[in-house]
Amino acid sequence: MHQKNVSFINSRPMYYLLLVVGILCAFCAGSQHVYADSMPGGTVSDPTVRAVDIAQPAVVRIITAIPGQLSVHFPPSTDVTFPQQNNGTYEIDLSGTGTFITSQGDILTADHVVSPPKNQELTSALYSKAAQDIATYMNTNQKGSNQVTSDQVIQQLSSGQLKSTPTFRSPSSSVFLSTAYTGLTNAPDFKSLPAGIGVNVDHIEKESPSDQEDTAIIHVPLTDTLSVPLGDSTNVNPQDKLTIIGFPGNADVSKAPDSLLTSSLNQIYVSSLKASDSGAPLIQVGGNVEQGDSGGPALDNQGNIVGIVSFGTVNTTGGQNGTSFLQASSSAQNMLKALKLDTKAGKQQTQWNQAFNTYAANANGHWSQSQQEFATLQSSYPTFKAIQPFQNYAQLQAKNEHGVIPAKQPTTGPVHTSTKTAVTWQAIALTVGAVLVLILLVGLLFMAALRQRPKSGQKKVRGAQPQQQSTATAISSADKGQPDPARGTRPVPVVTPPKNGAQSSIPVGPNTLSLKAWPCGHMNRPNARFCSICGEPAPSDI
Repeated sequence: MHQKNVSFINSRPMYYLLLVVGILCAFCAGSQHVYADSMPGGTVSDPTVRAVDIAQPAVVRIITAIPGQLSVHFPPSTDVTFPQQNNGTYEIDLSGTGTFITSQGDILTADHVVSPPKNQELTSALYSKAAQDIATYMNTNQKGSNQVTSDQVIQQLSSGQLKSTPTFRSPSSSVFLSTAYTGLTNAPDFKSLPAGIGVNVDHIEKESPSDQEDTAIIHVPLTDTLSVPLGDSTNVNPQDKLTIIGFPGNADVSKAPDSLLTSSLNQIYVSSLKASDSGAPLIQVGGNVEQGDSGGPALDNQGNIVGIVSFGTVNTTGGQNGTSFLQASSSAQNMLKALKLDTKAGKQQTQWNQAFNTYAANANGHWSQSQQEFATLQSSYPTFKAIQPFQNYAQLQAKNEHGVIPAKQPTTGPVHTSTKTAVTWQAIALTVGAVLVLILLVGLLFMAALRQRPKSGQKKVRGAQPQQQSTATAISSADKGQPDPARGTRPVPVVTPPKNGAQSSIPVGPNTLSLKAWPCGHMNRPNARFCSICGEPAPSDI
């Protein structure tokens, strides 16, 4: 069977067509928004990532200071209180996490963060604080040459060999904004932090002890703060993925404030829904939850608080992680109702939501619009310096935007943006030119395909397919294999009835009676313009 020696994919017109299409695709991709690998905020097109980015600046580190003294009994009858100076105390600092839940300075946390239980863990911390002073006293006053070390003193206190009585005074807590709000301060120590980053807790508004619901709402003297909405924990189910924001102690690799005030994000998974002996609803989770995360929010995929990091059990098998539990947000909801707190987002949170969502959008002009909104936000809240990377990135991307964007001028503060971005006419001209070239090449490809069809002198394909419709007219003498001077010397096959009752390869019927044989050797309808088998043009005498 004769085959056409045509490969459209390998033909020169198709090669150029594919080349132009590739250039067009690359150009169109380049005309879209350019996202750099270092885009602040990460994959903000992901709603969960975006929700966490928005919530993170509202999460704070809470440091609670507990003054303590240790009275030690030295046989046979000497009792000494350490530290020995009058009214002196050791300060034990505990760290936890909290989240603004209103715009008026109300913070949600775990109760044990601001009201630590007077347990063995706290007593052991006091032993460590007093050990060196106790060792110095013993080495100075005891007879003999044996000297004790602070580690030996801690061992004697812990075992009860050295009798002691701890005393703790009322704790006080301070709240520190994270670098997700302030940006890097480069302060060498906490005393050198700019004003407004740290503030003392003025009172605990409502609390449930750690052996009950372990939930507390505290207040700091701040107004128009960021806030995170409180969600419905009854919608949480096993296998749900949550995100916690906190300040784990194991991440404190430096004493610099910028390191200590940089929060950490961890994803956890809901393992089970349980309740404590007191009836408090609990959410058992698996994942990396550490001390220091206590009181931190557990966010659902919409950025709502559905749990508060509460406590964990130690893994006695030697593994790194034990079992962790969250207090369900329903406990905090009951406190909110009792306190009649307004959790509606304040002005700062509303502007922050708007600016970040515009930043994460993909509509035409969103970069220019978001950098305007960031400029307004920074003008109104100068301590919210962590938005600067977002603003800088949006401003850089705005230079590549095309078209006109709606103007939105800040109500206060300086304006550094225009109401339009320049239209790149060169890019438009290139696009139009590429489209025209594409159309031209499509036309050339079509013409090349027509030229490469077999001509009248080529061999016929054996056998006419049953599906071919044809016409039937009286077969003239020229059609019965006689040479036709006008069409060459190749005879045309004669269609004869089948012998011995054999079936014809051409179906018999009304359509068959209208077939006519063409010089190319194929049967076609008389009104056909091209042969349905080989594509040869119709003979002029038809």
